Amino acid sequence: MDSKVSQIKVLPPQIANKIAAGEVVDRPAAVVKELIENAIDAEATHISVVLEQAGKNLIQVIDNGSGIPEDQVSLAFQRHATSKIDSVNDLDRIITLGFRGEALPSIASVSRLEMRTCTRDNKVGTAIILEGGVMSRQEAAAMKPGTIIAVKNLFYNTPARRNFLRADVTEFNHINRVLKRFFLSYPEISFQVIHNEKEIYNFLSTTLDERISQVLGTELYEGMVYLEEDLGEIRLEGFLCRPDLARNSSENQFLFLNKRPIISRRLSHAILQGFGNLIERSQYPQFVFFLQIAPQYIDINVHPTKMEVRFANERTIYQLFLSSVRKAIQSDKIIPQFSMTDQDQNRNEIERQLKFNRGFSSPGRAASFPSGQFSDFLPENQLAMGFTSASSTEGEKKDEGEQKNEFSPEIVEQPTLWQVHNRYICSQIKSGLVIIDQHVAHERILYEKFIDYLSQQKNIPSQKLLFPQTLELALEDFLIFDGIKDWLRKIGFHITILSGRTILIEAIPADVKVGYEGKILLEIIDYYRENEAGEYQPHERIAAAFACKNAIKSGEKLSQLEMNALIDQLFATREPYFCPHGRPVIVTLSLEEIDRKFKRI
Repeated sequence: MDSKVSQIKVLPPQIANKIAAGEVVDRPAAVVKELIENAIDAEATHISVVLEQAGKNLIQVIDNGSGIPEDQVSLAFQRHATSKIDSVNDLDRIITLGFRGEALPSIASVSRLEMRTCTRDNKVGTAIILEGGVMSRQEAAAMKPGTIIAVKNLFYNTPARRNFLRADVTEFNHINRVLKRFFLSYPEISFQVIHNEKEIYNFLSTTLDERISQVLGTELYEGMVYLEEDLGEIRLEGFLCRPDLARNSSENQFLFLNKRPIISRRLSHAILQGFGNLIERSQYPQFVFFLQIAPQYIDINVHPTKMEVRFANERTIYQLFLSSVRKAIQSDKIIPQFSMTDQDQNRNEIERQLKFNRGFSSPGRAASFPSGQFSDFLPENQLAMGFTSASSTEGEKKDEGEQKNEFSPEIVEQPTLWQVHNRYICSQIKSGLVIIDQHVAHERILYEKFIDYLSQQKNIPSQKLLFPQTLELALEDFLIFDGIKDWLRKIGFHITILSGRTILIEAIPADVKVGYEGKILLEIIDYYRENEAGEYQPHERIAAAFACKNAIKSGEKLSQLEMNALIDQLFATREPYFCPHGRPVIVTLSLEEIDRKFKRI
């Protein structure tokens, strides 16, 4: 049987452009990014973005930049045709956002594209229409100087790729992340954004301070400290938030290199290290940093999206970020001064105890400790743990071989529970040692409590705020809030939309500590966004988010009664061994394992 020899051939331009589009254009946000970069490179001072269905049906970018001469319009849609570089030496001195000449042909190959453009010294411009990368018409057009590009029906000729696009709210969130980077890095440019005929943003040219306040909100901006370091060829400036404003999402981490938005795990790690233990492991500091380095010391030609870069002196830059953050967090603005009276302390302690008790047992309640598969968790000294029969009185002791299966947290003669680093609860059991993660244990308790309420179509009890809290949400946060506000009401939040993205929190779930309502709400929004791809139903995601963010924290000191109450409630749940995210709640170390560690066996 003759084997067929594959023939090497040059791909047609249409196929080559579609392959290139897969690297450059993976979703509408990528198209928005490339078109805005072209507008900025054309020295535009005003840029408008018009979207329909999160860019799936229409992405239109209008700028007042320099425009494209008539004889170069069709050339702009050929691969690797660019006005940004002339020789290989220019790759070491790139100062523009775009330079490869791949964006326009790639976008045109997977859409129906129309462009109208006019240079500043001409009164008549040029219009060109392409379908699937093939030009169908070019003609003169009357227009003002600048460029208008309309990308319609993205991925119409690659249906498999279009099917991979997510819901409109998700795709718009991706677009919004791109937009925010440009808003922050170019405050001198005015931006307008319209989505489904509704104006979303309208920013005039302004200062960096004002633009940060506009984009990230006044509350966050006022909780930031300015930092600046100049090493000659390397300069760093920016804004860093207080530790208490850290979020459970990296949404508001912005790093710019020569005004180009970049992603650097190495530098993000330096910033996190600079905070030390001031923020929890699961949280992210919020920042807007601008790094200026001579172009010859960086390589931005690493990835088609140009979001990744290489530094010639990475160690120096890492140390610069680390030392700058450490210096900033020692300033008076970043470390607030607290003054608390004894009365305040007593009130806060009472509130903490009430919050804790609402999540666990009511006073005097005797809950059944699980039997059977849980019996191994009974300590050898059961009375010291607080286990007693319903009829026994304090001081009465059962026979040593009799198993006691009821628990009263008030009866504790000898503490046999102890905390390790205020994080884990430990106790001796018959077969060795049991270790319980206090945070995920409380998380499991709260999760099942909320699920039971929601599945029974009941609203969780709430508490009215004496002083309702006004909160201005970022656009991406507001979009998620708007989609889950009905579920939030069911779990105890009473929230009114005042105007735009400003909300008023009037009541909160009974388990939320007063004064933390805004922080808890933002954390729920972060969790909901980060776990979008999971298999949870919306009400399960809300319950898991609230349980995670309202559970007692790792590092919080618990009293003996609180530890007893926690264990009591944990073993009353349906699934005490795992938290809603699948993390283990309980770990046991058998005596045999411990003996083996000490080489006794």
